[in-house]
Amino acid sequence: MTIGERIKEKRLLKNYTLEKLAIEIGVTKSTVLKYENGTIAIPSDKIEKIAEALKVSPAYLMGWEIPEEIPNSIPEVEFMSIPLYASVSAGYGSCQSEFIKMIAIPGLKPNGTTYFAVKVKGDSMEPKIPDNSTVIIKKDVVIENGDIGAFYYNGESYVKQKRINNGKLILHSFNLAYESILVQPYDDFKEYGKVVKVLIDL
Repeated sequence: MTIGERIKEKRLLKNYTLEKLAIEIGVTKSTVLKYENGTIAIPSDKIEKIAEALKVSPAYLMGWEIPEEIPNSIPEVEFMSIPLYASVSAGYGSCQSEFIKMIAIPGLKPNGTTYFAVKVKGDSMEPKIPDNSTVIIKKDVVIENGDIGAFYYNGESYVKQKRINNGKLILHSFNLAYESILVQPYDDFKEYGKVVKVLIDL
């Protein structure tokens, strides 16, 4: 590709018109067109301005390096503040639900969804969820067969894998030292929500 072809390619990718690029680099629209068609040489200072406008390096336009966009700035990471509670069991059950504090978690998208965090006590979900880790729960969503969720069962709270076997609901532990819990129709049972993140150090 020629330098003009590279300019045109990047300009179109960024949805820049000839006029828009011309204004940014301080030339006329017809001049940009001539740059792209290769009918006139491009001054070095204009190459730098074009590269800055199109967010590429001058070396890329000159064909000296692999294409690599230059970011405007360090990408901003969005955080959501959610409540942290203690605790839910990955073992034999926990009925604690005391609020600890609000914590900021990166990468969560609100979209009308409610999240909360819970400290996990016990090793029944190791190695996927270690003892004393923190799980982020997404509330009011369907916990599908095979998903890990937070559950209320007969006065206790658990983090387990939901399994449905022959129509029977089972709360499964990854650590085989723990027996699975068979949920009966008469049990006091509730699904808090789905585990969407596991934080090892918080």
